[in-house]
Amino acid sequence: MEPSFLLLSPLPNWRGAGAEFAPNFGIRRLTQSELGLVGSGEDGGYCLYYEFDNPYAKDLARHRKRLQAAFRLLLHAVYAIQVMVPCGWTGVFLLCRRQGEQWIREATERRQPLLATDWGQKCIVPATFAAEAPALLERIVDAFLKPVLRLQIPIWLLEQGMAAPDQHIRILLCATGLDSLTKASGQTVFRERLCNLLGAESLIFPPDAAGKQPCYRVTDIAGHLYELRNEMAHGLPFQAIYHKKQGFLDVDGEALAPECAKYRYDKVLEECAVFLLCRALREVLLSRLIFDIHMLEWRGTAGS
Repeated sequence: MEPSFLLLSPLPNWRGAGAEFAPNFGIRRLTQSELGLVGSGEDGGYCLYYEFDNPYAKDLARHRKRLQAAFRLLLHAVYAIQVMVPCGWTGVFLLCRRQGEQWIREATERRQPLLATDWGQKCIVPATFAAEAPALLERIVDAFLKPVLRLQIPIWLLEQGMAAPDQHIRILLCATGLDSLTKASGQTVFRERLCNLLGAESLIFPPDAAGKQPCYRVTDIAGHLYELRNEMAHGLPFQAIYHKKQGFLDVDGEALAPECAKYRYDKVLEECAVFLLCRALREVLLSRLIFDIHMLEWRGTAGS
């Protein structure tokens, strides 16, 4: 039997290829018939899709629960996509019902859109996306099913951070997400634990399609990010370094684009905060890691 329902969610900033999380579930280009369902107000490129069956009568509670489960699964897939590459999301779910050989648009659900940073709209999708994304989604689904608050909270903070239109609120929320993962008690400890997790000299950002690579490394940014987060959280005046125009630079010390030359350092840290939280979540979820406050080290967990 063919699936009776289809959920679609446009991904206008997606720069990768199609990918499959499971049969009838993944990322693909919108078909010609689906372009009409999405409407002219949405981008006609790639979308997140899920085809599923719902054999229960519309007036039954089981029918509603099946739809709720489908919407929830798609939202968790959105989380997994953003953790792999924070490209943003429209916040739109389109529910379609099969009628003969066609899909008929039945309902629309809207959540707060997730706003990609400037580099999030330009960077490439990791080559490992197709291999890692299904496992990452499985870990996220598991974290919300059990539930595992130590994983839910930083995922929610990423969601709220990416939804925030203000760069300082975004820094505050994403840095707090990193703090919850590292269980840090100060700037030095935060920097040390984040460097141990991700590699002190590792680059924070992926390159773009042209090969341009932002120069920022975990060890150079972590301490400043924690310090700025604390200044915002406690209502303290920002230090002069965060107001200074330094530009958003590549590995050769040149601005990544003409408009990037005018970036203040707090704008650079906004980009860093989002990508660092995504990298940390990806590492923690895929490697099943937790920071053990008794052993003072990252260790694997048998389950979540």
